[in-house]
Amino acid sequence: MDATSIPLGDLIATIGLSVAEAQQTIDATALEHFAAVYDTSALALEHLRAIGYQPTWYQVSEASADVVVAITVRREANATSPVHRVHAAHVDARYRSTYTHTSSARSALKFRIVPVPPPANVS
Repeated sequence: MDATSIPLGDLIATIGLSVAEAQQTIDATALEHFAAVYDTSALALEHLRAIGYQPTWYQVSEASADVVVAITVRREANATSPVHRVHAAHVDARYRSTYTHTSSARSALKFRIVPVPPPANVS
């Protein structure tokens, strides 16, 4: 198997984690801005505090992915029975030349990652 080939679920999970990390960075920036504005030693920002200014919060409300990959199904030995796993490999010039891959044989993977409310029992 090509070193750039990974299980399809891992690819989707990695993209999802990247979206979550981006949201954390956005949140951290807003918190830093909030702390700077409400730092009482920053006299230059007193006017903003006086009018009740609050930094804007941003949310990654949806992330879409349209990934061109070569999709293969591999049979993997399991302790109890064989398992078929779907793998995806990034299609670049090296992959095309190594595997004589043509654009007519490519696969497109499309999915969306959207925020959902937390479960009711999470506080």
